[in-house]
Amino acid sequence: MTRIFAFIFTVFSLTAPIPVPAAGGPLTTALELRSLSAEEAGSGVPVDLQGIVIFAEPRGTVFFQDATAGTFFQLKGQTAPAPGDEIRVRGVSYPGLYLPGIEEAKLEVLGHPGLPGAVAVNFDDLVSGRYHYQYVTFEGIVRTVEPDEEGASLVRVALGSRVVEIRMEEPPPGETTLIDSRVRVSGLAAGELNNRRQLVEPYLRCRSWVDLAMIEPARDLRSVPEVSPEEILTFAVGGQERRRVKVTGTVLASFPDGEVFLRSGESAIGIRRTASEPLLESGDYVEMVGFPEMDRFSARLVDAVTLDHFLGDGGAVAVETAVADLLEGAHDSDLVTLTAELSERYRHERGGVLVLRDGARTIRADTPGLPDDFLPGARVSVTGIAVVESTRRSAQYRSEPDRVSLRMRSPADLVVLRQASWWTSPRLAAALVLLLVATVLAGLWITLLRRQVARQTGALRRRIEIEAALEERQRIAREFHDTLEQDLAGLSLRLDAAAARGTDEKLRVFIEGSRNLVSRIQAETRNLVSDLRQVPGEAVDLISALGELVSSEGGEIGPEIVMVSPGGGIPALPSRTVHHLRMIAQESVTNVIKHADATKVMIAVGRAGDELIMRIADDGRGFEVEGNTTGRPGHFGCMGMRERCRKIGAAIAWESEPERGTTVVVTLPLHEKGALP
Repeated sequence: MTRIFAFIFTVFSLTAPIPVPAAGGPLTTALELRSLSAEEAGSGVPVDLQGIVIFAEPRGTVFFQDATAGTFFQLKGQTAPAPGDEIRVRGVSYPGLYLPGIEEAKLEVLGHPGLPGAVAVNFDDLVSGRYHYQYVTFEGIVRTVEPDEEGASLVRVALGSRVVEIRMEEPPPGETTLIDSRVRVSGLAAGELNNRRQLVEPYLRCRSWVDLAMIEPARDLRSVPEVSPEEILTFAVGGQERRRVKVTGTVLASFPDGEVFLRSGESAIGIRRTASEPLLESGDYVEMVGFPEMDRFSARLVDAVTLDHFLGDGGAVAVETAVADLLEGAHDSDLVTLTAELSERYRHERGGVLVLRDGARTIRADTPGLPDDFLPGARVSVTGIAVVESTRRSAQYRSEPDRVSLRMRSPADLVVLRQASWWTSPRLAAALVLLLVATVLAGLWITLLRRQVARQTGALRRRIEIEAALEERQRIAREFHDTLEQDLAGLSLRLDAAAARGTDEKLRVFIEGSRNLVSRIQAETRNLVSDLRQVPGEAVDLISALGELVSSEGGEIGPEIVMVSPGGGIPALPSRTVHHLRMIAQESVTNVIKHADATKVMIAVGRAGDELIMRIADDGRGFEVEGNTTGRPGHFGCMGMRERCRKIGAAIAWESEPERGTTVVVTLPLHEKGALP
């Protein structure tokens, strides 16, 4: 009857559509509750369910199921119902850690019809979560039985090729031998969960050993058949049963984590023992019993125990090999010796990792101890267990090793045959970096030196040019003084002598005018000689230079020349700048005397911000600017004034109208090179 109920429940859960509650009414089946999303369940949907209790914690959670599915609720001070009780639970939904449950539950016990029929499941059913928090059953082989928490047990049962944990609420049985027996387990489907609402690993919860029924008892350890490593999990007409087998051989290595490697005949095998087994010594001869399991490349034994242990007379012999041979897979789990060059090394809390190079191939070796003076480039001999870490499909029906590593037993398995050269890769890299830095610094120093030499060469060239120009100016000044000025002085004396002899009035006036002209030429010559004698760049007062011009030009003949004082603010300027401004002013006055028929000329100098402005204005008859300042044949005064302005970075403009006089405006930026001293 129980099996019929379980079958009907399974068919209903697979084929029945998800029931939809009436609008505004409570959920009345567990499947409706489980069908809510986490967000919907968190909104507190009303629930009114009736079902059978399948597991109850004394002061924790109660799991029950109806004809559609299973769910749970928290007791919170209420008396726990017994498994098999029929109950009614009213409350509201909440998300739970994996699937929705009931909170604010109000419990009502309706009777005790007993546990429902368990649903037969396989490992995939448990992993899928399809029957989570429901009463399920499966058959398997018991692997281990260990005490768990206080008054509880942990049983591991092989369900096909996978192992499922059974968390029993009672301590392990006394004399009964369950390991390697075939059993049927019935209990609550549960599992480990993560914070993403995902099922990490399924397990079953059972109330007592009554939930574990023995179908086939375990065999006596002495009757377990002995096999060689080549015979484990090979083809058999009836299939290979995952029951215990026995292997005998020489211990190659034994590690604290329970891993043991044996060599039996020409082959080796890896064995994982239970945690309570003591360590074995390399070279001992042992008989071990365990469950066959396929590792990454070859079969091994797991959950193994030692039957007999015979002390050996020496260590195990390692097989000489190369990386290419290891990648063939023939030495998986065997003790091998490899000669190679150390490429890299890394240290961690459990020892270190060596990267070994054998020709063009590399292999990793794990060592429990790493010497401090062990450097890359050394030639070494390494002994360890060859472990295939991953495989690849190379041809049809074939699997070959893709990555192989060595697991060393102790630091003594590492022997340095030849120390590394002092020129290691890090040191060579450091030397190259230092050489590169030195080269860059030398390049920078050469660049800076070239710039400094270029600056000094330019300064020396300018100094030579200035000295050459000064020497030439002084030579011209000497020539003017010794020739022209002397000749003018002689001419002046002759005119004085002619005037002293007495002549008629017209001749006397002419001689007097000629004498004045010669005096003015002498003054201009002395000014020119003085300008030539001045050192270029020497600061000169522009106002004083223009004052001398006014004094030399003023006389009885010609217009009145007036200098307007600016009242300060005019800085001293380089001598070359003052010379050009003075010559521009003189050319302007000369033009007024020759062409303007003016009665008065005014020279004014002022400053407007960063600009110096010089104006020469007359009250003459004026002229047409465009046609008379661009250079007429035989007239070069205005052209020369423009050229002088360009030399000192100034601008010149003429303002004139017929019969309205003329004004020459010169604008000099004081911040230009050569404008300020």
